[in-house]
Amino acid sequence: MDKKYIERPKKFDQNEYNKQYKKEHYKQFSASLPPELKDRIDDFCKDEGISKSEYLRLSIELMEKYGRQ
Repeated sequence: MDKKYIERPKKFDQNEYNKQYKKEHYKQFSASLPPELKDRIDDFCKDEGISKSEYLRLSIELMEKYGRQ
């Protein structure tokens, strides 16, 4: 048997795994905002040390808990 044609298992590809995981477990969200509002969100996230995804998650939780007052 010629070793040249032996099938070898694929090596684990971390980047491919991450890409597939993200594709299966996350969805993209985008919004167009006035510059002032975007700056406020950016500043808040920076001051609190959180990501914009975390900001959005926390905002949704507050709206669900307290509604629009």
